[in-house]
Amino acid sequence: MKKLVALMCMVMFLCVSAAAFAADKYEVVDVKDGGSIKGIVKTSGAPADPVLDINKDTEYCGKSHPAGMYVIGAGGGVKNVIVAVEDITKGKAAPKTDTVIDNHKCAFEPLVSIAYMGQKYIMKNSDPIFHNTSIGLILAPGKKRTVYNLALPNKDQTIEKPVKVAGLESVSCDAHSWMRAFVYATPNPYAAITDDKGAFEIKDIPAGKYKVKFWHEGFGEAVVDVEVKAGAAATLDHTFAKK
Repeated sequence: MKKLVALMCMVMFLCVSAAAFAADKYEVVDVKDGGSIKGIVKTSGAPADPVLDINKDTEYCGKSHPAGMYVIGAGGGVKNVIVAVEDITKGKAAPKTDTVIDNHKCAFEPLVSIAYMGQKYIMKNSDPIFHNTSIGLILAPGKKRTVYNLALPNKDQTIEKPVKVAGLESVSCDAHSWMRAFVYATPNPYAAITDDKGAFEIKDIPAGKYKVKFWHEGFGEAVVDVEVKAGAAATLDHTFAKK
């Protein structure tokens, strides 16, 4: 548990300017002959995944389970990296897709997700025990601004709320300290989460020069410049150093 706390502190430190992770203003336009960015995020060394100590509701939750922080594929690909085009001010409309955050088996599912401004969070409790879902915008080391904090005392209970704040957000359960997740809320569709091979692709980007941010709970963040050409795919791979 101590390792997880230390890593969470590092996450907060790396996200001092997380509110700028999304554009303040975004204009929806018809994108013609857009390009794309695709690549693979890897690590130069796979760290051990922390084990979470469980100290409440152990008859249902158990006494420990893997954090799932470091999910590394056979080729070194890193799962659950957020990849976002930072400085894009216009492009196609974001999907009309809601974001589900489920309290399931004493963990949040999914661990990392993307939410779109103007759509909804659907917060669920699939467990037969009390949970709450607290979503907070990460502002500074150890500091966040609460967006929602909602009690879900009943099994299969669902609460829906609008996605109204852009940026990198943490999700926690006040009743169960080991539970955590992360959401990147954005007004545009130009963000992705790497799969179990570390691969990602972001499509239909207007031609231009951009900064792309890679963010991972354990490895931290990196910002890389990229040029997207009309009708072409730009390859943007990244390697995180071992922690």
